[in-house]
Amino acid sequence: MPFSFFSENNRIRRQAEKKLNEYNRPSMNYFVLIALSAAIATFGLALDNTSIVIGAMVVAPLITPVFAFSLGLILFRMKNVAKSFLSLFFGTLAGLCVSILMAMVVILINGNFALGSEVLGRTEPNLLFFLVAFLSGIAGAYAYGRPQVLESITGIAISVAIVPPLAVTGIGIALQNYHLMQTSFLLYAFNLLGIAFGSIVTFVALGFGKDIET
Repeated sequence: MPFSFFSENNRIRRQAEKKLNEYNRPSMNYFVLIALSAAIATFGLALDNTSIVIGAMVVAPLITPVFAFSLGLILFRMKNVAKSFLSLFFGTLAGLCVSILMAMVVILINGNFALGSEVLGRTEPNLLFFLVAFLSGIAGAYAYGRPQVLESITGIAISVAIVPPLAVTGIGIALQNYHLMQTSFLLYAFNLLGIAFGSIVTFVALGFGKDIET
């Protein structure tokens, strides 16, 4: 019975690792979705429209490389860790560049960029945001560890809201508002760290850190 349990656990871990490692080789689709998500988020922030901002969260695949990073870390697969870090770095850069460009489009059309509640709500990072990200990391890692609930990953992406603070950072750069840029990017970093920490804890609790020969 223990052998059967560990064998099944190892099989699920390998499936999760294979799926997550797809994002270590980001395709054109990865960057297209990030660009679209950043553009939608920026326009949603400009319109101060919560529904549009939520829609942007659903589109972006930016959360998945964080899980790949965490799993690679606990398995001591430094090559996978480096690849997922680069996926996250270039994905972040792509989202940032698109949000700057879209903010400039908004300024060109409207003459300014109004800082509504959706923007200002992402300029006050605190421990509660980190805790939300931590719990989202736990939920996301659990979803990858339990394939039957993997479809819930979309809801997890909405709850942690990675793209909107990144879009606010781009808006801050476009407006040359460095306080806006710094505080929103700090929130973005809080979210990434919280997800990574939560997912590491969960992957370890699920036994994914053990290599069990079958």
